[in-house]
Amino acid sequence: MIANIEEKYQQLSARQQDIFAGYGLRQTKHFVEISLPKLQAALPQGAHIQGINIEGKAQAIDPQSGQTFLWISDQQWQARPVKQDEIDLAEDFVAVWQVFELSQYDLIDLSHVHRDFLSQQQA
Repeated sequence: MIANIEEKYQQLSARQQDIFAGYGLRQTKHFVEISLPKLQAALPQGAHIQGINIEGKAQAIDPQSGQTFLWISDQQWQARPVKQDEIDLAEDFVAVWQVFELSQYDLIDLSHVHRDFLSQQQA
């Protein structure tokens, strides 16, 4: 399905390989192409998206004020004090998306690619 998947996987950093294994290519494509534009459009002024925190919520920060924000269920950013460690960085999602050229694929075609690849690696 994806040509040179082993070669592409080896181009990823350890954190990016964790994103590949944990989220898979389908969720990575969805986050980069669908969620990120929506999240960025609603960002509070001066803030930027950090990534997805340990609770699975999108997290942003205003670097000047230090104020942190979480994307909440009614689809808006809410100021909240949050831990700033253990975040899967948006930049790492974008890197995985670029390396695997995910813009070329439909979401449905990416559903099991990461699991199939990882199970082959373990065999």
